[in-house]
Amino acid sequence: MKKVLFIVALLALVWVLPIARASAPFDGTIIALDAGHGGGESGAVGYCLGVPVAEEDVNRAVRAELKSLLDGVAASVFEVPQLASRRDRVQAAEDAHADVLISIHHNGSSNTSTDYTQSFVTQKNDKELALPIQSALAAALGLPDRGIKSDGYGMTVYGSLPGVLTEAYFITDTDEACDFLGARARVSAEARAMFDGLATYFLSRSDGGGGSCSPDAEKQGKC
Repeated sequence: MKKVLFIVALLALVWVLPIARASAPFDGTIIALDAGHGGGESGAVGYCLGVPVAEEDVNRAVRAELKSLLDGVAASVFEVPQLASRRDRVQAAEDAHADVLISIHHNGSSNTSTDYTQSFVTQKNDKELALPIQSALAAALGLPDRGIKSDGYGMTVYGSLPGVLTEAYFITDTDEACDFLGARARVSAEARAMFDGLATYFLSRSDGGGGSCSPDAEKQGKC
């Protein structure tokens, strides 16, 4: 009987360890998620059989799915309010003592077959966050990887919080727009890729892999 109990306990430990490993990178972290546009600003608009798909709706859908994934681990999610000023959005994230900020966007073009993945950063610590996220997005979505552009674009211009603005795909691409009105497989794939990229980022920091800290994170002794 004791032998059976020992085997059961061992199997339970083997099952729990991967879960603990997956959760560990997020321990005590605060992740700010910004759904780009909104507040009366639709962003890019795609069409599927004449039905419009607004970027702001796709941004919110991805944020909701990513938040759900993060809620399953030891992470706190701060949903950035859709304020009119990008500077104010960043300030809200900093006031929430967020460790990182992701501003979720989807690109637009007059060519309905244009589609690729790209991210935007400004600071060095932005790029350290963007690298694993961009890599995971490009791999998961199977699109051309246009890499990370450092040109002071969007919300990454403001504050010192490590942040990245993602343009995972073109919502003006007909297939992408139709997927959003249907199975939303792209939303799920994007959210999972962002989750995996965040896990890689925080794991590298907890393993002593370096990386820059925000002033708030330093004050709280998180790095």
